Amino acid sequence: MEQFITNYFKLLSSLSLAMDFGSHGLMRHHQRVALIALQIGKLYGLDHHQLERLFTAAILHDAGSSTWEEKGQITEYFTTETLKHCKKGYVLFKDHLLFRSIADIILCHHDRWDGLRNPSGLKGEQIPVESRIIHLADRIDVLVRDDIYILEQKKHICRIINEKSEGFFDPKLVDAFNDLSERECFWLDLHSEFTTDILAHHCPVATKKLGLPEVTAVAEIMSKVIDFKSSFTNRHSAGVARVAHLLARKAGFTEDHCNIVKVAGLLHDLGKLNIPDQILDKPGKLTADEFNVMKRHTYYTFHILNMIDGFETINHYASCHHETLNGRGYPFKLDEAELKTGARIMAVADIFTALTEERPYRKPMEKEMVLKILHKQVKSGAIDPDLTALLLTDYQEAFLAGQGESVRIMNPPPR
Repeated sequence: MEQFITNYFKLLSSLSLAMDFGSHGLMRHHQRVALIALQIGKLYGLDHHQLERLFTAAILHDAGSSTWEEKGQITEYFTTETLKHCKKGYVLFKDHLLFRSIADIILCHHDRWDGLRNPSGLKGEQIPVESRIIHLADRIDVLVRDDIYILEQKKHICRIINEKSEGFFDPKLVDAFNDLSERECFWLDLHSEFTTDILAHHCPVATKKLGLPEVTAVAEIMSKVIDFKSSFTNRHSAGVARVAHLLARKAGFTEDHCNIVKVAGLLHDLGKLNIPDQILDKPGKLTADEFNVMKRHTYYTFHILNMIDGFETINHYASCHHETLNGRGYPFKLDEAELKTGARIMAVADIFTALTEERPYRKPMEKEMVLKILHKQVKSGAIDPDLTALLLTDYQEAFLAGQGESVRIMNPPPR
C-alpha cells in the first residue's frame, strides 16, 4: 500500500455531515456553526491555535447526540435538554489522542454567560472562550430557516440574539455578531450551495494532513457516534473493525493494509445516522418498506466517504459490505468481478459480528446457528467461501475479536 495521507479539514467536515441527518433531512448544522464560529472568533481576536481548536470543537460539537429525538430537542432555541449530549461528548473526547484538548469546550458549549443552571459551575470568562463562541454560533444557526429567504430572516434573528437572550451570551461576542450581521455575505453564506468551500476559506487547518494512525483515531470516535444511535448496536462498528482486521491479517494483508481495513470497519455503518431511530430499534423483523429505507445506509456511507481525499480504498471496503458475490446485494448490485478482497472481508466480518451480538429482536446466536447461517450464505453465492473458512479456522478467536476481548491487534498510538 502507498503511504496513507488525508486532509484534516475534509475528513472532519465530511464526517460531520453524517451527524447532521435528522427527521428534516441533511441540516449541515455542524458546518454552519463552524463557519459562524470562526468568523466571530476572528473578530474577537483569537490566535491561530485558538481558531484551530475552535474549528475542531465546532465541527464536532454535537458528537454526543446521535438519535433523531435528541437532535430534535437541541434544535429548539430555548431548549434545556442540553446536558446529556454535552457530557456524552466530553466523555468521548477527554482521553482521545487528537481531541482531548476540546473535551472541556464540548462540555461547556451550552453554558450560559450568567452561569444560571450551568452544570459546570462556571460563569462569564471562566467558561472557555471557544465554548462561548460555539454556544452563540449554535443558537444563531438553529434560528435559521430553510424555507425563508435568508436576508429576510436577518432582522428577526438579530432581534432574538440581542433582545431575548439576556444572560445567554458573552456581550462582546454579541457585538462581534452584530458587526458580522451587517454583511450580506455572512447571511448568504449560510444558505449557500458552496458552504464547504466557504468554510475551507475561513478554516485555519484547511491544508493540515493526517496519517493512518490519526485517521484511525478519528474513525474510532465516529464509530462510537454511529453506535450511540442504537443501544442494541453500541459496539457493532468496533466489533466489525476488529473481526475484519483479524481476517485481513489471516489473509496475508500488510499491517498498514490491515489497519485500512480496520478504518473501513469502523466507518462501514456511517450512513445509519440517516436511518430513523424506530427502524434501527424495531424489536422484530422489518417490513419490506422499512427494509427499503434501511438499504439507503450504505448509499450514504459511500457518498460521505467519497468526499474525503485518499479514501477510495476505505470507501470501497466500507460501502460495499452489503454487496454480494452473486450480484444480488445492495445498493450498487456489484458482483464478484467488482468486489475487492477487502470488501469481501467486510461482508463476512459484518455478518459474523451481527450474528454473535445482541439485537432488539434476539439474543446472540449460538455457534451452531452462526455456522449454519454462514454456510448458507456461502452456498447461495453471497459471501466469499475461502474468507469465511479462514475466519472460522478459530471460531473462538473470531468471537472474542467481535466482543472486544481479543489480544491487542492494532498498532499502538504514536507518542
